[in-house]
Parts: sequence; structure tokens; C-alpha cells
Amino acid sequence: MQRKLKRAAELAGLARNMASLRRGSGAASKKSQGVVVQRLAQLHGLPQKIGQILSLGELGGEEHLFSSLTETAPALSSRDAFREIAKELGRPIEKCFRKIDENGVGASLAQVHKAVLRDGRAVAVKIQYPGIAEALDVDLRALGLLTAPVGGLRRGFDMSGYRREIGGMFREELDYRHEAEMLRSFSEVARSCLRVEIPEVIEEFSGARLLTMTWLDGEPFSSTHGWPLEARREAASAMLHLFLATCFCQGLLHADPHSGNYRFRLEQGRPMIGLLDFGCVKKLDARTTGALASLIEDTAAGNLDAALLRAHLETLGFQSLLLLPMQHLLPGLCNILFEPFCTDRPFDLREWRLGERVEAHLGEFRWNFRMAGPPELIFFMRAYQGLIQYLTALDAPVNWQEVYRSLTIPVTSAQPPSGQPVRPSPAVLVQSRALKIRVLQDGRTKAEVIFPSTAAENLVELLPPGLEEKLASQGIDVAEIAKESVSGGFAAGNLFQYEEGAKSYRVWLE
Repeated sequence: MQRKLKRAAELAGLARNMASLRRGSGAASKKSQGVVVQRLAQLHGLPQKIGQILSLGELGGEEHLFSSLTETAPALSSRDAFREIAKELGRPIEKCFRKIDENGVGASLAQVHKAVLRDGRAVAVKIQYPGIAEALDVDLRALGLLTAPVGGLRRGFDMSGYRREIGGMFREELDYRHEAEMLRSFSEVARSCLRVEIPEVIEEFSGARLLTMTWLDGEPFSSTHGWPLEARREAASAMLHLFLATCFCQGLLHADPHSGNYRFRLEQGRPMIGLLDFGCVKKLDARTTGALASLIEDTAAGNLDAALLRAHLETLGFQSLLLLPMQHLLPGLCNILFEPFCTDRPFDLREWRLGERVEAHLGEFRWNFRMAGPPELIFFMRAYQGLIQYLTALDAPVNWQEVYRSLTIPVTSAQPPSGQPVRPSPAVLVQSRALKIRVLQDGRTKAEVIFPSTAAENLVELLPPGLEEKLASQGIDVAEIAKESVSGGFAAGNLFQYEEGAKSYRVWLE
């Protein structure tokens, strides 16, 4: 209990550092960044994983602040690490390895030591940190605070769903027998990707907290900056092919794309890409991959029926209530999102301007789309964004459509949804076009979502967790307001406003 309380206090301090980082600028910001990176490295677990996500933004630049978190100093001394390895092996280390390096490399959940087997093969020995599972339980409770610098998962998001999804992945990642299984599965797929190398599991010296794999030589991603254009283009094509083949053909998603999990080298002028870590691998069901493929296929074919596109998104788990008011924007949105797949030529990702164009297209509905997405897609989005950042940094455009067409990818059929998910009684004449909920923080819009006006009938269910009780203490009866909205024909007007320190809420029909 004492360790949990200590970690909770450390995470609270880290969250304050992150908040300071977002507010700071110039020299003060640089100082804050250094403090944050140091604390992320010291805490390991989820904090270090968040830093590794941030490191992807540094792939093509000169600054490598968060990149230092992809490989850190080990948390265990060599003595303690060797004791843990021997305990998992159930025998002395020297009985298994001819040699093992004392200097290990730290990661978020484990550290790795290079070793040599008795038969002369070089291997990587990965030993899990003691107590890291307990620490992750505490980390998950602080998920909303810790994810602030990567977009945030707090008000308006299905926090319990994100905790469940991320927690489930963590539990699998802590079981190295599961990682060994995923590694073997990836090895089968990698045979079709000639420029990709996958290590081999040494079963005899692996277990629940110990994983021994053959060693892969190579350099960090930064080494590719000096490669010839054709080598970079072939590397980009190989990474794209691996992502599409594993996801859409095998239902396997490598969801930990930070640069510490890759090695790059040239072999007779041609690239070889080594993929190292398989703890964070998610299995995708056919329903998910089929719906994603259908969105790509329908967009590429110009089959942009808005209701049909909404049906595909709902198959993926998007919330219909949030998609419905912005359904008319879905054709244009899909044209932007899937533009690389619809272009029959090498696609320059630097000209895509994805985030800028999506935000401009969605306008006041941008929060609707962001909050409509299901927690189950968080790892797909993480992996997809990672792929885009690698290909952008390689600066060697490839033909996405050509790579996609080279694979046999199944799609799923869908019918446009009938009716609306929220409807008033037939006798009610709806007098407004939308229900809006706006959250301000320090006078700035933190979130604004738009629902069909008839969603006011279910207003209680749409509020952030815990807000109804706070409103009740101020004499604001949300359930009664919802009833009055229905009986009044959803007439335009203010439903309620509430202030809580620097934060304020406004809910109205427009």
C-alpha cells in the first residue's frame, strides 16, 4: 500500500510538471521539458510509454528530447538483474549463457542484456522489472492526467473503456509467454516482407517474466537520414507493406512503434529493418479490419454515400449519436483521411496536412468525431500515426494504392442505418436543430460537442461523469430539464450553465 501511495504522489507531481510544460514557452519550457523527461524515465511504466509516443514526433527533426526515453539507463543493477534472470531460469546464469553483458538497456517495463548462448549465438535477454505490474495498476488510475500531452483522455471520453483497453494490453504485455506467441505469429507474416527481420524465440530460456531472443544487428532510425533516396523508398515501402499485411491479412497490429523497437541497416545497398518488441501486439477481429477496408475501398471508388460511411464507422464502434449531426461531412472527411490510398502515384505525406485539413473540414464538429471514436481503436490509431511519422521522416514517397492492391484484403458489406438513434414521441414538433454542450477552461473552449436536438431527452446520460451530482447540489435538476425540453418541443434556448473554479459548462438547444 505504501508503494502505491508513493507512486500515486509521484504521478500527481508528474502531471503538474506536464501542465507547466503546456503553459511554458522559451527557456522556461525547455527547462520544464528536461524535468518531465527525467521523471518519465525514472518512473518507467505508463509514464515512459507516453514519452515514447511523444518521441515519434522527433523522428525527422534535430531535437531528440523524448527520443532518449526509447532506451534508458537500466533500473536494475547488473547484480539484481542477473539474480532475477537466474530466478526465472531456475538455474545459474552460467549454465545457460557463455557470456552476458553487465550493461543493460532500460525500457518501460523491462531491461535487456546482450548475451551469448553456449552454442555461440548472440541473444537479447529481456527481464521484467519486479513490481512493475503493481505500478501499472496505479498508472491506469491516473490515465486522464498522464495522457494530457498526447491529446488527453478526460472529460467527454469513455475513460472506463480506455482504462479497460489499455489495462488489458498491459496485462498481456506483462506476460512474456504471450509476447513469444505474438513474435512467432509475426515471423510467419514477415516471410512475405523481404526487407524485414524478426528475432527467433529461444524457448528453453524464456518464461512469464523472461524472454530470450536472437540478437538483431542494426542502427537507430536516425541512421537512415544518410541513406540514398532509393534505399529510403524501399524501406518506406517495406514498412507500409508490413503494416497493411499484418493488420488486414493476419489481424495482427504491432502497436508500439517507437524507434527503440526498430533497427535499420543497409545490406549491399538495400535496407533491412529489424522489429524487436512484440509485447504490445493487438489482435484485430475480421469485423474491424473489414470495416476499415470497406471505408478505404468505398472512398477510393467514389462511393461516398454519407449514411453508408456512417454505417462503416458504427461497425468500428463509433457512437451514432455523435456521428449523426455531422453525417453530411463524412464523405469529405473520408476523402481526406484515405487520400494516400486513393492516389495512384507516390504520395508525399508532407503535403497531406492531415490534422490541419481535418480540423478545417469538421469545424464545430471536430470534437464530435474525436469523442465518437471507440476505445478499442486507440492502439490502431497509435500504430497508424506511428507509420505515418516514419514514412514522413524517410522523405521518400511511395505509392500506397499500389502496395494496398498487392494484398488480398477482405471487406465487409454494410447497409445504411435506418432512422435516427434518438427520436421524440411522434406528437412532438422539434423546434431546434441541435443540442450543444460546451466546456470552457480558463475562458478557452476545452470541448464542444453537438448532438441531434432530440438527444436532450437523454441529457443525463450525456453529461461528464460526476457532473449531475454537482449540478444537483446547486439546485439544477438535469432530469427535470430533459423532461421540460421534450414537452416544450425541444425549443431553442439555454438549458443550464454551471461554473466550477476555472471551468464552466454551458448546455443549450440551438
